[in-house]
Amino acid sequence: MLKQNKSSLVARIFLVVLIFLGFIYRLGGLSQNHSFWTDEEHVAIFVRAILERGKPVLANGYTTGLFQPLQYWLGALFAKIFGLNEFALRLPSVVFGILTIWATYVLGEKLFNKRVGLLAAFFITFLRIEILWSRQARPYQALQFLFLLGAYFIYKLVEEKKLKIKYLFAVVTIGVLAALFHGLGIVFFIVLLVNLIFLKPAWLRLKWIAGGLVIVPLVAGAFWPYVSNIISNFGKINNLYFYRVFLWYNYSLFVFLALIGILYLLIEKKKTWFLLSSFLVIQFTIASFLLNQPFTRYLYVVFPFLILIASYGLWSAIEAAKMTNPLKTITVCFLVFFIVGMGWKFALFPKSYYPLNEDMQEIPQVDWKNIYSFISEKLKENPGTILVSNWTDLPIWFLGEGSLDYLIRNETRQDTFTGAKVINNLESFKSLISQKPRGLLIIDSWDNYVPEGVREFAKENLKVELENDRLYPIQPRYWPVAVYSWGLK
Repeated sequence: MLKQNKSSLVARIFLVVLIFLGFIYRLGGLSQNHSFWTDEEHVAIFVRAILERGKPVLANGYTTGLFQPLQYWLGALFAKIFGLNEFALRLPSVVFGILTIWATYVLGEKLFNKRVGLLAAFFITFLRIEILWSRQARPYQALQFLFLLGAYFIYKLVEEKKLKIKYLFAVVTIGVLAALFHGLGIVFFIVLLVNLIFLKPAWLRLKWIAGGLVIVPLVAGAFWPYVSNIISNFGKINNLYFYRVFLWYNYSLFVFLALIGILYLLIEKKKTWFLLSSFLVIQFTIASFLLNQPFTRYLYVVFPFLILIASYGLWSAIEAAKMTNPLKTITVCFLVFFIVGMGWKFALFPKSYYPLNEDMQEIPQVDWKNIYSFISEKLKENPGTILVSNWTDLPIWFLGEGSLDYLIRNETRQDTFTGAKVINNLESFKSLISQKPRGLLIIDSWDNYVPEGVREFAKENLKVELENDRLYPIQPRYWPVAVYSWGLK
């Protein structure tokens, strides 16, 4: 008993140290308030609306409904305390990042043992992908934490012989919270259903099936714009190659260790493999075949489940090699850490910034704050100047609602988000220039929805006022943005 208590104390101390270090790594440099990227600005806009109007609705009546309202309200709470800035709106993700370290340990200890839980928490603490997504004003870190916590209660639920309402209530509550942070939270209910069918088929009696037939349409109806978009993509999307490259090229060691972990679980006939694998397989399938664009963040929300299985695989291999000596075990763990660390997947020391594109080139990171500070000055110096851009949320956040006059994009109707008039071809853009004596055009180099010929015309006929292609001094990729003008002083 004394030895067991000592082991528990050591585990707690180690976990506290990991959480403390995780906090240092995630918070460092955050107060420098580097510019938001486009999706973060979307959150910032509705946080500001809450502070100004008491609800996440723009002055023109535009609202996202039930799409990520908890992210807006939580951001508003932090902004109320720390001010409306990048630091405040990113801080909730830091909190969820710290909680993720704890939740990874708790789930690992519950499904396996303290040592596997600590090993997985160790990896989560120092993995660069975990650190960088714990520093974004987006709901993916909250989803990751809630999925881990939900998995814990799913396990508590199914390990009981009889259905316990308190665990069912906890699971449903966590699922609702996840769905209110982001539409992908609905995946949690799919995972829950699959686990009940596989692990507790006797519970699926008529009254529970009837209840599900009532609840599922209500949930689907509440998130219908999101759900219908996913359903409409059935059979049209295949992002499998993207995610295969993401995982195998960047995290092949963890994938290999996870395969070992699954093998050991199957040999030992432990059903815990199904709970962890169901999160990975279902999310991987949805991201690959139902979501329009491939983004690592769509798979990131279940990344700790891969780490947990890989940690069990590593620990099982260590045990099989009879490396029961604690010093040998720690040596192997740190050896693995530094081997992968040499492959730049771990942060060996805290940094002030972590570019989002170190794994896959997918998110434009540009100094929008600098760009729109320049534009703001130009608009003040030149009254009556119209503003044209191919992005909607950027001018709203930096210049205020109603600041964008024209959206240059392959659309056929007025933009309801900004209220801007749409220009969807080159001839209309030329006509606009001839009608308006002064104007500014902000256009990027990557958006596929810019009307054909507009970029070339701007380069050849308009004045270049400013060019910017990066947010940080060193990035894996640069994303050129140009500001053009006509008729200005």
